[in-house]
Amino acid sequence: MKRFFYIFFILALSCNEKNKEYETTDFSKGDAVFNIHIKDPNQAYLRLKSYGVYKELFLDDDGKLTDTLKNISESYFMFSDKRNGAGFYVKPGSRINVDLDTKDFIGTINYTGDLAKENNYLRDYFLLNRKLSRVNSIQYLAYLPEKDFVKTIDSIKNLRWKLLNEYDKKHSLDKHFKYLEKNRILYEWANRMETYEDYHRFAIEDTSFHVSPGYYKYRDKLDLSNENLIIVPSYHYYLENLYQKKANQLAKNDSVDVFVAYLDEVGKNIKNPKIKERLLYSYALQNLPETKDINRFYKTFKKYATDSLHIAKIRENYTELNRLKPGQPAPEFELIDDKGKIVKLSDFKGNYVYMDVWATWCRPCMAEMPYLEKLKEKYKDAKIIFVGVNVNDYKTDWLNYLKANHPKGVQLYAGNDSEFMELYQVQSVPKSILINPYGNISTANAPRPSETELIELLFDRIKNNFK
Repeated sequence: MKRFFYIFFILALSCNEKNKEYETTDFSKGDAVFNIHIKDPNQAYLRLKSYGVYKELFLDDDGKLTDTLKNISESYFMFSDKRNGAGFYVKPGSRINVDLDTKDFIGTINYTGDLAKENNYLRDYFLLNRKLSRVNSIQYLAYLPEKDFVKTIDSIKNLRWKLLNEYDKKHSLDKHFKYLEKNRILYEWANRMETYEDYHRFAIEDTSFHVSPGYYKYRDKLDLSNENLIIVPSYHYYLENLYQKKANQLAKNDSVDVFVAYLDEVGKNIKNPKIKERLLYSYALQNLPETKDINRFYKTFKKYATDSLHIAKIRENYTELNRLKPGQPAPEFELIDDKGKIVKLSDFKGNYVYMDVWATWCRPCMAEMPYLEKLKEKYKDAKIIFVGVNVNDYKTDWLNYLKANHPKGVQLYAGNDSEFMELYQVQSVPKSILINPYGNISTANAPRPSETELIELLFDRIKNNFK
C-alpha cells in the first residue's frame, strides 16, 4: 500500500512539473514579419513599439506595409496611428498578418497567419477594454468610496477573466499565452489598486486620506521576481512604477536626479538578471533625453547593465545627445512656414529661440498651448522668438489648427521629416528647446510652458540681462 502511494506521489509530482512547462518564457531571439493592410488610413505611417523597439513605418498608396522585426524574442507589440492603437503577440519565426478599417480601428481588426487565435483574442480584449473605458477611467474611479472602488475593479477583472476563459474554451489558446494573459489581467488590476490612495486624495481634496488597514494585503500574493512575466506589459509597468515611486522619494530627500535615482534603485535591489536588464534598458531608452544629468545617468546605466548590445545602443544615444549639450552649435534646419516660405534657424540669429515641437493629435501638446500663448504675450518685448515646429502630422491638420486658433510666433512644418527629428533627438512630443543668440544650444530639454515658475525664471533672466 505504501508503495502504491509513493508511486502515485511521484507520478503526480512529475505531471505537475510537466504542466508547469507552459509558464516558461522563451528569451531566444530571431526575426519575425509584421504585415498590415489598412483601409482608409488616417495618416501615412504607423508607430510600432515594444521592448527596445520603436519604429515609424510608412504605408504604401494602398495602405499596406510589411516589416521584418529583427532579432526579437517572444514579445508584445503595439501599433498605432495618431488616433488609435492595438496590440499583438509575436514569437521569432512567426508571420503576423492583420487587416483593419479605420472607420472602426479595433473592431475591424482581423489577424491571420501565425498566432492568429492569440492575436484575435487580444483584439477582443482591447474591445472589452473600450467598452469598460468609462468605469475603468481613473477620473471616475478616484471619486468612489474605497469599497465601491474595489468592487468595481474586481468586477472588471472578472469580466476579463470570463473573456479569456470563454475564448480559450472555444479556440484552445496556446497554454503559455494563456498563462501570460492571466497575469496580464492580474497586474492590470494590481496597477489600478496602487493608484487609489493618491488619486482619491486629489479627488476629495484631502491629503490626509489613507486607505483602510489591510488594503495592500494583495501585494503579499504578487510575485515580483518572476522573469517569465517580464514580457507582460502590465507586469513590467507594475515593477517600473514600484521603483519609480522609490526613486521619487529618494530624489525628494537627497536632491538627486530622479532618473538617476531610478537606475540606482533597480540596479541595487533587483536580483533577477533578466528583470533587472529589461527594466534598465527600457528606462534608459525612454529617459536618457529627459534627465538633467546625462553624464551621471549614462555612467549609472553602464554600472548595472550587462548586455553588450544594450550598452552599445545607450552609448550611441548618449553620444548623439551630447551633440545637443549646452554650448554646442544648434543644428541648422530649413522648414516651411504656414505661407510656404522656407525658414532657416540662422534667420533668428541675435535672438533667443524657444522652440516648441508639437502635433495636433498630441493631447499633452494641446494642454500646453494656453500656457504657451500667455508666455508669448508676457515676453513679447524680450528678445525671444517663439518657434512652433509641427511634426508627424498631416499638413492640412496643422493648417486647420493655425486657422482656427491663430497662435502667435513663427509656425513651421516638419511633418515626417526624419532628419529634423534626428537632429534634435525628438523621440516624443511635446518637446521644448532653447537656443541662444549665437546659434548654440542653451538647453535641449527646456522647461515646458506649463512649468510656469521655471520658465518665467529663465525668461525673466533673459529679458533683464540680454539687451
